[in-house]
Amino acid sequence: MLQQNPEPVDVAVIGFGPVGATLAALLGQRGLRVAVFDKSEQIYPLPRAFALDHEALRVFQEIGIAGTLAPHMTPYRPTIYQGSDGEPIQHFDMGPSPYPLAWAPSYTFNQPALETSLREAVGKLPGVSVHLGHEVLQLSQSPDHALLGVRRPDGTEAQLRARYVVGCDGGTSPTRKQLGLKLKSLEFDEPWIVVDMHVNEDKLDRLPATNVQYCHPSRPCTYVVGPGTHRRWEFLLLADEAEQREMPPESIWKLLAPWLAPADARIWRAATYRFHAVVLEQWRKGRVLLAGDSAHQMPPFLAQGMCQGLRDAVNLAWKLQWVLDERAPESLLDSYGDERSPQVEDVTATVKRLGQIICERDPVRAAERDRLLREQQGGQVRMQLRQSLLPGVHHGLIDCDELPAGTPFPQAMGSIEPGAVPQMMDDLLPHGFLLVLRHAPDAAALRALREPAAALGAQLLCIDAAAAVPGIAMLAEADGILAAWFERHQCEGALVRPDHLVYGVARILGEVEALMQRACKTLGATPNRTRLALQEPA
Repeated sequence: MLQQNPEPVDVAVIGFGPVGATLAALLGQRGLRVAVFDKSEQIYPLPRAFALDHEALRVFQEIGIAGTLAPHMTPYRPTIYQGSDGEPIQHFDMGPSPYPLAWAPSYTFNQPALETSLREAVGKLPGVSVHLGHEVLQLSQSPDHALLGVRRPDGTEAQLRARYVVGCDGGTSPTRKQLGLKLKSLEFDEPWIVVDMHVNEDKLDRLPATNVQYCHPSRPCTYVVGPGTHRRWEFLLLADEAEQREMPPESIWKLLAPWLAPADARIWRAATYRFHAVVLEQWRKGRVLLAGDSAHQMPPFLAQGMCQGLRDAVNLAWKLQWVLDERAPESLLDSYGDERSPQVEDVTATVKRLGQIICERDPVRAAERDRLLREQQGGQVRMQLRQSLLPGVHHGLIDCDELPAGTPFPQAMGSIEPGAVPQMMDDLLPHGFLLVLRHAPDAAALRALREPAAALGAQLLCIDAAAAVPGIAMLAEADGILAAWFERHQCEGALVRPDHLVYGVARILGEVEALMQRACKTLGATPNRTRLALQEPA
């Protein structure tokens, strides 16, 4: 039962879908006091989001649920774009292992199962209270807290104070509307129907083994292979269908006729959507921030909708912790929107480009599209890496807009204890900043790094495991991912943020201290402000 709170919680999260639950888990793991509100008392039982990428799996690994998701997801199949003549015009896949983040770059998954795992993880965190069936009616702010007016399931009302509020309450976001924040149109708007099917096991072999984008001007269509017997079709609605709120089952089966008959499968979910491309103009207003569909929406052609919301959560979680722990000024929170808004717009631009390829309805222009795409690939359709389509961070808390800054730092398989079984690197290290060195520093260089490392609370890690150095964890790689990364980028050190993005690199060992000092200055972090000392390896 929600009680009137004499002391404000650190963060109130409005919305307990995948993004809100992920943010609550990340904040709760960091020792913050969190209250979560959702007007629904149940998990939505049907699939909506359908794909996860390796950055999302890395977040779930941090939360501790990646293992429980294994039965409910499957690696993403190659995707073939089929032109108007029925032949391939594009081919996307994820390349061979070892994978750069240890996880396969993309998966399809069961959303209700994911939400169940997330809620179970949140429920184990003593600092997080979850209030289902509670609707946030009002939201106001004072200089030192926000005040939420909440209606309980029994109709009575209560108030709760929070130092910060994050609205994760979906595309229609009451939080966004109360704040008067506007969404900017990115000018893509198409009506589609999404049909999720459970196919009889003896009929699965009749269906395509890969994902297919049918770029046919008569009826653009998407087919995606899900885990188990789950298969998804998406069809562009024609002009006379666009305003239908629901499509009758007989019409759905007519769409599915090239693949299935009614005896072959059952409809799990069918929903009509108008896919939008929108992004917030302003991501923060005082003590309130927005995340997930509240902040942005995009068409599904790169399967990035929920993944972008998870990027919001992991970007925001460590910044809220730093501000609440008084390790950095409140202005750090402005970097959240500064980073996420351009990145979401960049992803959406890619999604729009793919959508324009798929949605072409004019047969003449479709034929010309096919010709040009094949010509650009030298007359032979070549595999492109799906993950290469995703941009990094170009604005905000990075050392400079030059690769690899702003991109995910790899996750190697390796061990820190001699002779130990290799594990995913993130599982061996504390959460927080990470300074990774290609070669071990001498004693003088190490002394120079201690002060900025203490200010950042940074773990020091070296991948040259030839000799132990006190104060530095030595990682023995099992797959060579990090060694290859340092060689490719011709650098000796990398400073990695708590959300696993590269803050910046040092080309030579002598430049590492200056890199660390720049990060401290940018963050407003100082040794006498931080509550953490330099962390010694376990």
